[in-house]
Amino acid sequence: MVNPYAASSNMDKTFAGLAKSIMDEFLGWDPSYATQVGWHKYDHALRDPSEAARTQICGRLRDIIRDLKVIPGESLSADDRLDRDLAIYIMELKLFEIDQLRLFERVSLAGSEVGYSLFFLFARDHPSFDERLESMIHRLEAIPAFLAESSKFLKSPYRIWNEAALETGLELPGLIRDIERLAEVKCDDSLKKRQLAEAAKAAIDAVDEENRRLREEVMPRASSRFTIGYDEYESYLKVKDWGVSPEEALRIGEKYLKLVRNRLAEAARRMVPSGDLAEAMESVRSNHPPTFEAALKEYRGAAKRAREFLMRKDLMTIPENEKLLVIETPMFMRPMCPSAAQFEPGKFDGVRTGMFLVTPDEKHPELLREHSYASIGNTTVHEAYPGHHLQGICSNTNPSFIRILIASPDFSEGWGLYSEELMIASGFNDDPSGRFANLNDLMFRVVRLVVEGKMARGGLTIEDAAEMFIRECAMDRKASWIEARSCAMSPTYFSSYFLGKLAIMQLRDEAERALGERFSLKLFHDWLLYTGCLPMRFMRRAVALKMMGEFGVDLGPHEETLYEYAMRKAEEDRD
Repeated sequence: MVNPYAASSNMDKTFAGLAKSIMDEFLGWDPSYATQVGWHKYDHALRDPSEAARTQICGRLRDIIRDLKVIPGESLSADDRLDRDLAIYIMELKLFEIDQLRLFERVSLAGSEVGYSLFFLFARDHPSFDERLESMIHRLEAIPAFLAESSKFLKSPYRIWNEAALETGLELPGLIRDIERLAEVKCDDSLKKRQLAEAAKAAIDAVDEENRRLREEVMPRASSRFTIGYDEYESYLKVKDWGVSPEEALRIGEKYLKLVRNRLAEAARRMVPSGDLAEAMESVRSNHPPTFEAALKEYRGAAKRAREFLMRKDLMTIPENEKLLVIETPMFMRPMCPSAAQFEPGKFDGVRTGMFLVTPDEKHPELLREHSYASIGNTTVHEAYPGHHLQGICSNTNPSFIRILIASPDFSEGWGLYSEELMIASGFNDDPSGRFANLNDLMFRVVRLVVEGKMARGGLTIEDAAEMFIRECAMDRKASWIEARSCAMSPTYFSSYFLGKLAIMQLRDEAERALGERFSLKLFHDWLLYTGCLPMRFMRRAVALKMMGEFGVDLGPHEETLYEYAMRKAEEDRD
């Protein structure tokens, strides 16, 4: 049998066809993600969680990596060479996560996967409701077997992660009942509704049993020790290739911790006569909408204002027909999204309507203070315009089949944080409260970088991390614990915000030096946004191709490492 990925002189597929085949196979391994990106071929299925399936996937990943590496570079265009190398990166990262990191042995991921597999079918309008209902029934029917198989592999559970998994699982029956209620309104087929009711009951029973198992069997034997060892963390960061070692990342964090602390102190002195950080923060947080419903309305207004500001300042190109829905975070997502989240539409659905989710906390109404008017402006910039929503919509316009397989956080979260600084520097939300909220959010990301690095060493507990958020960001105690837990649950992820922002700034500086008077901030932003959500080292290659193609200018190699750049900029900012 001829390997469809093998490279040869008589290959009868274009690289686009090859890339589409790789994409389809990859999405077939993860049907929930396929639904999220609008590839509806696998809407009826759930992922196969068995060890046999993982072994087979790892074998295919190795095959694909090998076959991509032997494709002669000179036979491809520059863009296709980038996509080939990106595909190798994606497959190697996936192989590391499945074969070496093996998080499924430490945390129950099944509940959140069940939730996401249903949510995007439930919440979107594509494809038709009848088609989505059929797919939801199939997935509901598959849930009992999926949960039973997934439960076999939780060998070394970590308490914090599985507490969050249990919180998610307890909310899943509510999502399933919402699907039934929607079907009552939109479906006239009594047989289909009976099928749905039977599948829903069996699924809820299976979820209840999984929750019982987590509570009674897993939690008593779960470890409180941070389960990712330093060697694993270092290897994970190396595979992701963000341009710094764990030691360098921590030194960057500690350097900027002092720098931003001084900036915050200056901002506090402008806010309140005493100059006290906690008093300044109280001044900001006490000015908030009276209810969550009013806060949600304020987020919608802030999104509208931010979009209009972007257009007025002409900072980047906004695609036609893009829209944003600002809605309450579904219950099952709230343990993983303590404040806000964003999801762009499926790339292949042909629509440009994204979802900006804002999370209430009925159990802790005092956390409404986290939705101050000043913070709402900054969060909306990060999540909506020009942050994740706009970035996701623009990214979806790129025709590459490979680039749909990755949303690299060093660019996506780096872009979100970069957007916050860009907008306030351009005049949006630029008053004492807005500047203070912006700086405090910057401090929050720097603290995350430090917390993540110290947790990986085993030298920082959840409680220690929460105290650091309280001390450095004047954060509410409950909110600080939620954030500390989030850092423990997502190794490498929270370092991506600040490191990614630095990498974007470094690339911008390099591009501006190379282009001189021909440099345009709008053009630079468009190059980033419309390229895809790539790891920054691939984003740099893409920008270099744009510079050469449009101006005949060679970007050239880095003049300094990301670590050297970060430390130099910190010294310049201090002076």
